[in-house]
Amino acid sequence: MDDIAPTPLVRDAVARLVATVPTDGFGAALLAHIRSATEIANFGAFYVPDLRRPEPVLTVWSGRMSDYWFNRNARTITSHDSLRRDFADRIRRAPSQGLVIDRWHPPEGDPRAPIYARDQVIERVSVASRMGRGGFVSFYLRAVQSGWLSDTDITGLHRVLPLAHELIGLRHRIVGTTPLPARTASDLRLRNLGRFAALTPREAEVCDHAARGLSVAGTALELGISENSVRTLRKRAYRRLGVGSATALTAMILGTPA
Repeated sequence: MDDIAPTPLVRDAVARLVATVPTDGFGAALLAHIRSATEIANFGAFYVPDLRRPEPVLTVWSGRMSDYWFNRNARTITSHDSLRRDFADRIRRAPSQGLVIDRWHPPEGDPRAPIYARDQVIERVSVASRMGRGGFVSFYLRAVQSGWLSDTDITGLHRVLPLAHELIGLRHRIVGTTPLPARTASDLRLRNLGRFAALTPREAEVCDHAARGLSVAGTALELGISENSVRTLRKRAYRRLGVGSATALTAMILGTPA
C-alpha cells in the first residue's frame, strides 16, 4: 500500500477539553464546558477512597471562590460525621457502571446552610459514581444571582455533567488526588494533633488567618466578627498553644507532623 500523506485533523471542543485533563488548566476548562449548558458559579469533586470508612478528600475545584475558601469549606463539611456518611450514601446509590445525579439545597439547620448563605449559593447539583471500594461525588453550585435552575438548565446539565464527572475520575487516575493543605491550624485541630487539639474551631480559624499574615481588622472582616472578638480569640489560642506571636504560631504549624 502506498504511503498516505498525513492530513491534519481539527480538535473539536471535547478533544480540547480532554487534552487539559492532566494540566493545571483542567478546572477552568471543565467549568467553561459546564457553563455551555447553564451558569454555574463553582464546581468541585470529593474522592472517597473507602466507603466503609468515608474520609472525603477535595480533589479538584474551580470557580469564583478562592482556593482558600474552597479548602476551608471542605474542611468544615468533612468535619461532620453525618456529612461524611452522606458522601458514602450517595456513592452507594450509584449503579456499578453508571452515575446518579441529584439536585439539592440546604434546609434550615443543615451544617452546610451557613456556608451556602455566606457564599451566596442557592442550590447544588451533584453526580456520584463508584470506583473500586470508594468513589467520587462532583458538585456544581448555582449562585443566588443566577436564580433557581429551570427545567431547561437541568436538561442542559444532564447533557454535560456525565462527561464532566468522568473526566474528573480520569484526572484522578492520571495525576492522583490533590489533598487538603495539612499545614493549617484548623486541619491540625481536626486531626487531633499536638496542642492544636485543644483549640475551638473559631480559635483555629483565627490562627489560620494570623499565619497567613492577616491583620486583626482583616480577620474580623473575613470572619464577620468584631475586632475585639478576634483579639480575644487570638489571645486564648496563643495561650493554649504556648506561643506569643504570629511568627511563632507559623513555625509551630510548620513543625507539627501531619
